[in-house]
Amino acid sequence: MIHVHKRILLVDDESRIRALLKKYLEKENFIVEEADSGGEAIRNCYINGGNYNLMVLDWLLPDMSGIEICEYIKYYHQGLPIVMLSGRSEERDRLEGFRAGADDYVVKPFSPREVVLRIQSILARMEGTSFFEFNNPSDSEILISDLIIQPSARRVLVHKSEVHLTPKEYDLLYFLVTHQETAFSREELLKEVWTSSHQKIYDQRTVDTHIKQLREKLFFHSPKGDEFIRTVWGYGYMVCSTDKT
Repeated sequence: MIHVHKRILLVDDESRIRALLKKYLEKENFIVEEADSGGEAIRNCYINGGNYNLMVLDWLLPDMSGIEICEYIKYYHQGLPIVMLSGRSEERDRLEGFRAGADDYVVKPFSPREVVLRIQSILARMEGTSFFEFNNPSDSEILISDLIIQPSARRVLVHKSEVHLTPKEYDLLYFLVTHQETAFSREELLKEVWTSSHQKIYDQRTVDTHIKQLREKLFFHSPKGDEFIRTVWGYGYMVCSTDKT
């Protein structure tokens, strides 16, 4: 993504998990620093606490628990958001994590892409921006095959003809286009495009309805328009360049 210069402290004693998350975070232009113990995490925060934008914290560490670290960080570094990773999936464990000050709680095994999306959503809320503004601050045009998106005007063109979209249709298309070649479940799309900015509860049919409307409007301007948003059967949707169809 375009977003840059957000610094993440990644705390986990498993090098495999750190390497996996670091790969996905750096792909989104985050700067990642690592710690493999609670003591190292606390030392890093003491020295560089003001330079971190978020901490990813494992519950089970060799020298102390993630709960202890979370409580310490929230006392001495109150503005630092924390995403807690844990193999504990019971409700009482999640509640304990939130009571300790965690801003989000992710159960292992997890999707690294989901963790990145949760981090982006938290930081967007911290900055008072939308998820889309946070990840795509540039006003530059986005071009995929015959489709052009002009973010500053929220305008979509196909073959130089404007496609008239509702605000939510535009948000959905913009999200998928700026995550091209990545498949998202209906639940993920609901969370990132709808419930990140609204209190109302939507169901997964909302996503299907908007995808259908988008395909129809794009198809009106291009014979490949209805192929632009691909269905990933049994999962959700993704955007691919129509040159690949």
